[in-house]
Amino acid sequence: MAPAWQFQFSLQCTVPRDFAWSFWTDVKNWALDADVETVTIDGPFVAGTRGHTVSRSSGPINWSIAEADPARRAVLEFPAPGAVAVFVWKFEDSPIGTAITQEASLSGPEAQKYANTFGRMLEDGIPAGMQKLCDAVEAAAKADRESSVAGK
Repeated sequence: MAPAWQFQFSLQCTVPRDFAWSFWTDVKNWALDADVETVTIDGPFVAGTRGHTVSRSSGPINWSIAEADPARRAVLEFPAPGAVAVFVWKFEDSPIGTAITQEASLSGPEAQKYANTFGRMLEDGIPAGMQKLCDAVEAAAKADRESSVAGK
């Protein structure tokens, strides 16, 4: 069944792919989004692990990792009554460092009901959120490099 709604956004970060993946899979870094109060995960960042986000606007949200291919791809699923939101994150080498892509979709019998509100909210928020992620991962990489140089 085709998704009722889908959206994709990509950007380039000037950090190695492994560094970007490591930063992103440390879920405490997801609180870069002003709406995210806390994020926890019930184990390692692998398929089958469950996570929990507390959103300032939506309250508690449970999710799970459906797929994880380290330093390359992850699929997160957020169930909702009658629908599921799926977020596919891709990390690919690029000429300047890493291309990060986020694909979001809504599927299920009630997905269309969410598409006009939640989908539009995601379309508005994903580009800015991913830019914050890129800025933060680049700052963390710079701090890591400076720390390594200072420690020599």
